[in-house]
Amino acid sequence: MIGTTLDKYEVLQKVGEGGMATVYRGRHATLKRDVAIKVLHPHLSSSLRNRKRFAREARAIEQLRHKNILEIFDYSGLEASDCYIVTEFVDGQTLTSLLQQRGRLPSEIVALIGVHVARALSYAHQAGILHRDLKTDNVMVRVDGTVKLMDFGIARFLDESQVTMTGALVGSPAFMSPEQAKESPLDVRSDLFALGTVLFYLVTGHLPFSGSNASLILKNVIEGNRPHVTELAPTMSASLADVIERALSVEPSGRQSSAAEIDQALTSCLTEAGIDPDDERWQLRAYVDDAAAYEARLEAHLTEVLVAAGRERLEHGDHLAALRLFNRLLSMDEDNTEVLSLVQGLHVSVARPARDRRARLLAGGALLLLGAALAGLWLLVARSEPRVTEAAPVAQIVAPVPKVAPPTPLPPTAFGPVPPNEPPQAALRAATTALAPAVSPSPPPSAAIAPEPTPVGEAEPAPQEAPATLILNTGSYQADVYWREQKLGTTREQHMIPPGIYELSLRSGLFQTEVIKVSVAPGEKKVVPVTLRVLPSTISFPAGWASACVVSANGADRGNIGGMADRALTVDRPDRSVEVRLECPEQGTATHTWTSVGPGGASFPLPAPPAP
Repeated sequence: MIGTTLDKYEVLQKVGEGGMATVYRGRHATLKRDVAIKVLHPHLSSSLRNRKRFAREARAIEQLRHKNILEIFDYSGLEASDCYIVTEFVDGQTLTSLLQQRGRLPSEIVALIGVHVARALSYAHQAGILHRDLKTDNVMVRVDGTVKLMDFGIARFLDESQVTMTGALVGSPAFMSPEQAKESPLDVRSDLFALGTVLFYLVTGHLPFSGSNASLILKNVIEGNRPHVTELAPTMSASLADVIERALSVEPSGRQSSAAEIDQALTSCLTEAGIDPDDERWQLRAYVDDAAAYEARLEAHLTEVLVAAGRERLEHGDHLAALRLFNRLLSMDEDNTEVLSLVQGLHVSVARPARDRRARLLAGGALLLLGAALAGLWLLVARSEPRVTEAAPVAQIVAPVPKVAPPTPLPPTAFGPVPPNEPPQAALRAATTALAPAVSPSPPPSAAIAPEPTPVGEAEPAPQEAPATLILNTGSYQADVYWREQKLGTTREQHMIPPGIYELSLRSGLFQTEVIKVSVAPGEKKVVPVTLRVLPSTISFPAGWASACVVSANGADRGNIGGMADRALTVDRPDRSVEVRLECPEQGTATHTWTSVGPGGASFPLPAPPAP
């Protein structure tokens, strides 16, 4: 094919190949314009059905005119010997290539890319077209920083019911939505799930759903078996994590309703970070030109902006929002004295005696959060998980660990006698090697503990057996670790323990107690992922609101104010957004939205005074 001419296009070189077609770089014979020529594979073009499908692709793309969508110039037609589409040639690299080159990307770069992809999807969805195969291979970043969404090869019109193309035949398993994997009817939210997968991949460097074969991947997609995004990227923006986690909801109803909504949420992430997309310093072109310099400039910028934003939120009493920002800073620089000073000031301001129930809750929450701050971990959004969690093998957790400090040697009595003339460190050598890529931040060691009694019939472990390293990965959350009512330390630490079977409880005044069962072998380095769930909080309704007012939260009817204990609405997930609506017989309707209620609760604003 190379060196030949297709109609008026010279074929210059092969640049890629997919399941349906081969892509060549070409040039218009008279205009001398470089183009991309997508030629359907011969074994596919021999089928009239496939030619018609290819023609539908051409018609679908041809009507799309958007700066973030690959533009189509020409189409061979059904009668040509070679079936092909001619599009603009993108001088740049795919997101897959960018990820391989740079490793996981900064949150703000991911948000910038996501904004452009979301706008492209929004435009296509408004035209009645689903992409159905959104993945990092199908998004390119041009050398000038322009993002291009490509390959609508399996797109379809939403109202073209006679076209049947199921998820079992088309699409990429790791990026498929659960409904596409189950061959259920699709709508725009299927593309939003794929976009969430792309964003997850870019910010962590790992796909959310994995498996040894396509069937296992699809099973994990359908069941939602994946780590929380912050477990793999502890320094990421908490706001970006919110966007990704919502887009990856198993049920379509849990996701954003449109690509435009994701666009708006990602834009808010950039605003929170003080990034103006129109500022040349922060545009994607600057990142493409010099990624290392961009990242260094961004880190210095975030250190300044996030501290200022956290101060502002503290001044407005939004402690949880402030701590979400401080968490990111401490993940980047755990010794940031300015942030630690701010948290100490928060502790002083709330430690005075509280005069009502809400004040006591807030004070207690702040004291606990202070302890978390000093350990360098902060609150972020967590997923709901079962209370009792079986240990996962370390191979399932793939987030890289930047550095691990070697543990402090333990006394000989911790693991039995030490052979003569051999230092205690020798007994720990097998457990103090560098940790395999596993979790975010690297925990320091804690005191050793004795194992559960060995079950009858099993041999006692030999004294010379090397201890195991146990890490409880709670992402950006922290809890105290207890064994037999004895506090062993926190989830921030790595625990050097003898081989055996343990039942541990993770406790914190801000989270529900989680119990895990784990067994460790001699010399094993085991990472156990655990999801901590924030305790419920409340939204109270002052006496200014009538008892007859009917309350709804996120669209669900919760009864009237008078029927609520202490005139307060229970919020099961105070770390998530909640919209509360009041419908009052005499006072009319009022609505208020909280990004997060926080552990201390909140109060619904009083009604506006009547006009004079």
